[in-house]
Amino acid sequence: MDEQLVAQVQNLDQQGRSAKAIARTLGVGLADVVGVLNGAVEVAAPGRGEPRCWVNAGWSRSVDLEGAPQWTGLDSGACDAEEGQGLVTVLVAADSTRSTKAQVAGFLLDVWCLGVKNALPPEPMSPSRLNAYRQAYFSAYEKHVQVPAELVRALVFGAAAYAHELGFDPEADFEAAAAVLGEPAGPCPIRFGRNGKPF
Repeated sequence: MDEQLVAQVQNLDQQGRSAKAIARTLGVGLADVVGVLNGAVEVAAPGRGEPRCWVNAGWSRSVDLEGAPQWTGLDSGACDAEEGQGLVTVLVAADSTRSTKAQVAGFLLDVWCLGVKNALPPEPMSPSRLNAYRQAYFSAYEKHVQVPAELVRALVFGAAAYAHELGFDPEADFEAAAAVLGEPAGPCPIRFGRNGKPF
């Protein structure tokens, strides 16, 4: 989320507006507003900073975050006791230094076995197109949440590495899509598989 939008969210919050009212006023998702208010959203100005990343709510039910407790509170669907389905949908938008358009890529992850099932290579999008695309991209889910790029790197590269150990290679467009994310900073703290085993 850009600095100006983050400032607007914070200003409206200080005026006593609810998160829903702020989201309606600014035309952004409720999850984005909540992310700003709880400090989980990274500020990304054009040409610098981390990519902006979103995942489907409930993603954390499909992975083991025992080694990554810093991310357990970032899932608005985590309180539901229902077990995950092993699929995580990811959208990434990286701002460009040469354009007002962000490079947008997507991933469908099978975190229980196959790794990167589908990857959408980067496509340039204006802020308004990205907002509409993001709503459509996650339309199969009740909601989606904005999360730090570090978490998405762990999910995407970790799922790919887990599947590779099982003999499955990532989808053909994986490398092009992964370029938008950058490289992971270190070993992946997330445990993959259903209860740690391929399923």
